[in-house]
Amino acid sequence: MNLVEQAAEELYAADPDAFMDRRRALASAARDQGDAAAAKEITALRKPTRSAWTLNAIARAEPELIDTLVELGGQLHEAERRLDGQAMRSLSRRRRELVDDLARRAFAVTGQREPSSAIREEVNATLLAAVANPTVADQLASGRLVRAAQWDGFGGGGEGGTGRPELSVVPSPAPSPSSTKEREPTAAQRVQHERVAAAEKEVTAARRQLVKAETEAAKHQERLQSLEEQLAAARHKLTEAGHQVREAKAELRRAEQRLDRAGR
Repeated sequence: MNLVEQAAEELYAADPDAFMDRRRALASAARDQGDAAAAKEITALRKPTRSAWTLNAIARAEPELIDTLVELGGQLHEAERRLDGQAMRSLSRRRRELVDDLARRAFAVTGQREPSSAIREEVNATLLAAVANPTVADQLASGRLVRAAQWDGFGGGGEGGTGRPELSVVPSPAPSPSSTKEREPTAAQRVQHERVAAAEKEVTAARRQLVKAETEAAKHQERLQSLEEQLAAARHKLTEAGHQVREAKAELRRAEQRLDRAGR
């Protein structure tokens, strides 16, 4: 493994907060070894977002689960090609379960007990994109994602670019003239496909709303707990202040009695 590969492995496995300082140190070490080209490549390595780092962590910890995502994507693509509504619904449920499980594992691996709604959405969107798009799946499997990907729509997807590809269903290859009549979907199949696609988009939107609602509820719960702790502390201080008031009154009475005796 050369210096650039070693640096990339270390940098994309570590917390992004330490990325810039460590990248600078690794590039400097490469220059000290006389490898200016490696130093330049190391300097060009891009810092991952927190959501990308979260996904890199699970890809490194449990690579077999990423393989499962890729396999599921192939099954979905084939079901779409056949316009097999039953298989599409079953595989869509499996996709939701797998994405939810992977997201939970990713946050656990990185020690994020209460990730923000933005990070949750980006992690979920990237996992969905990995099912739909082989390019995103390859990036995820490498453990070197730089930022989240987006999945907008329905389907097993096709080839896409890097970064934040806007993914959509890739049309099936055109059938040969000799088999056009045999393969051409019926009107009922097309309607079924459209209905399933529309329902899937609604589910995706509803899932995003659920994440936002859960995050908002957690925020208010945390605020309530903080207020309850403040109230308990205030009550404790009030009790202590009450004791001090009683002691001060008793001391005042004793002082007045001493004054009265001295006056006699």
